[in-house]
Amino acid sequence: MEQFITILFGILLSLLVALLGKNRKIGFGWSFVLCFFLSPLIGLPIILLSKKKDVEFIDVQKDE
Repeated sequence: MEQFITILFGILLSLLVALLGKNRKIGFGWSFVLCFFLSPLIGLPIILLSKKKDVEFIDVQKDE
């Protein structure tokens, strides 16, 4: 029973850390895989060092 709780806790922690990769080039899926197989502590710096997705800016005209 303890092993099940440990695995469940690991999966939940990996999911939480992988959410940070959602808006990055690495993506949620790869972030989760890295966190689950390596460790959330190793996956976190990898996710934070990956590039953010390109953001398009909309040019807003000001009324003068």
